[in-house]
Amino acid sequence: MEGQTFVIKTLMVQNTVMLISLGIVVFFLLRSFMKGRLKHVVVFLVWVGIVFWFFNSPFFGFSRLTVSPKGIQVQYGILSFRNTTLALDTKWEIETRFSGIIRTTKLYDIRMGEHRSMRVKGKGGLELLQKIGRSIDGTKKAWKAGE
Repeated sequence: MEGQTFVIKTLMVQNTVMLISLGIVVFFLLRSFMKGRLKHVVVFLVWVGIVFWFFNSPFFGFSRLTVSPKGIQVQYGILSFRNTTLALDTKWEIETRFSGIIRTTKLYDIRMGEHRSMRVKGKGGLELLQKIGRSIDGTKKAWKAGE
């Protein structure tokens, strides 16, 4: 059985944002280093750390996952150290949050253990997350039937 890949948010866009963020900070780091401004070098080294921390923090969810008999592979992006493969029997749950100034916009994400997806909104986003859950359950049943 082949794996089924779901794209919650475009990973290419996410990787581009990650690389542009890192590129800007590294540019200023190198520029400060070449001009001999050691205070600025230290500041931009801290910013490099902040960029890596943000893209590996709980505030940043995964944007693509693949469900296969080998497990659930979650992908956060090119700068993330959190890309991993979870067991098929990992419990999943769709969570609802409210956003906006007066908290009227519903946002949805899927949580599997300590891993949380990027938030989506609208009926289409919710249907995608439900489809992911059904795929995990279906793959789990097929895998257990084949044991």
